Amino acid sequence: MKIGLIHSTRLVMPWVEAAAAPLQSRATFLHALDEALIVELAKGQGVTEGARRRIAWLAQSLIDAGADRLVLTCSSLSPAVDLIAPELSVPLVKIDAAMIRAAVGARQPFVILATNPSTREPMRIIVAHEATLISMPGSALGSAHESTPYGSPGAAPDWRYELLGDAFAALNRGDTQAHDAAVIDACERLAREGTSILFAQISMARVLPRLSATARARVTTSLDTFAQTVGLA
Repeated sequence: MKIGLIHSTRLVMPWVEAAAAPLQSRATFLHALDEALIVELAKGQGVTEGARRRIAWLAQSLIDAGADRLVLTCSSLSPAVDLIAPELSVPLVKIDAAMIRAAVGARQPFVILATNPSTREPMRIIVAHEATLISMPGSALGSAHESTPYGSPGAAPDWRYELLGDAFAALNRGDTQAHDAAVIDACERLAREGTSILFAQISMARVLPRLSATARARVTTSLDTFAQTVGLA
């Protein structure tokens, strides 16, 4: 099996490669990188026509190279999957979908923690989509959680999006230390509240070794559900 991975920044590639390493006996991973996608994202218009065109071209290139499944690793550009996937001959999936599917299916409150504001709408779209799937008649997850805390199948997930705006400003100044410290502080605070935490960006995973054991147990990243995302769970 060949898995094609589409990246908008090289910064996430070491983390993705680490998640892929345990699966390499069962799959070959092909990486496609186009950092011009970040330029498109910086326009503040969501998935621009330029971004859609670039992602579609990368996807087709990976298919031509033999990829059986594609993953877009950029959370902010994930709405492009909904536009492009129907046109492709193999599945194209969002890096965050499996993580959010598990959180919605657990029917427990959760927070999606972010430092990049461009992830807000993409995260909302995925939560809404996964909630709709789980509430459909005959859904295994819907049936399994009928008596769980936030209601019957079809009830809206109990979640919120928390943006660390100061952290993003620090990152834009090149102060990664201040950015990471803000993420760590937020994780520790939310963990004390007993809240499940989902990271909106793969790049935030670099703070994981610096979290307390209590906070780390509360945090999920899209890399924790990587096997499900690539279809090898």
